[in-house]
Amino acid sequence: MQFELNNVDKVYQSSEEIKVYGAKNISLKIPEGEFMALVGPSGSGKTTVLNLIAGLIIPTAGSLKHGDQDITSMSLEERTKHRLDYMGFIFQDYQLLPILKASENIEFPLQLKGLSASEIKDRVEWALKQVGLEKMGHRYPKQLSGGQQQRVSIARAIAGKPQLILADEPTANLDSKTAQEIIELFKKLNQEFKLTFVFSTHDQRLIDQVRTVLYIKDGQITEVKNNA
Repeated sequence: MQFELNNVDKVYQSSEEIKVYGAKNISLKIPEGEFMALVGPSGSGKTTVLNLIAGLIIPTAGSLKHGDQDITSMSLEERTKHRLDYMGFIFQDYQLLPILKASENIEFPLQLKGLSASEIKDRVEWALKQVGLEKMGHRYPKQLSGGQQQRVSIARAIAGKPQLILADEPTANLDSKTAQEIIELFKKLNQEFKLTFVFSTHDQRLIDQVRTVLYIKDGQITEVKNNA
């Protein structure tokens, strides 16, 4: 499935006279299997563009399409279901529920999808294996290192068998060695399963490893770079 933004603006109206553009005239095609980074200074609009791609916010102008589906015409409930069916999310601070074990954190969104208990069990085991934590599903987040917590977050994201993974500063809280291991894991998942990744990042190590880099400033794409 291709994800596409066409002439998208997102305006945050602070008053009748003042308009602040979180995104301005963004046109972007994200083909299946893409490995892309959104790069820019704080406040540049990276997170706004990421949220637009996800359908978490809808454009003030322009259109957002996922395949042949027009996301801008969906209701809030329809967009929520669409994200659950087609997307996975990875966050800088992991966003694991501390009262749930690692395996239970992965289970939670699968339960929201309405999968059977046996299917959930199979997917959790598969996801933990992909991130190298087969024997740690019984541990709580506080019993895991930062790198292990991020691996659980990745397992949660891929267990739903999404077509698109959106990752917001996924290596920002990790030491250099662990960050590189996580980047290699992203590359493995992208290559083996043709998972589409879009990152928001300041991490030059990740920027150097992606296929496409979009530089964003003041809500606009200023440069597109294709890494060899």
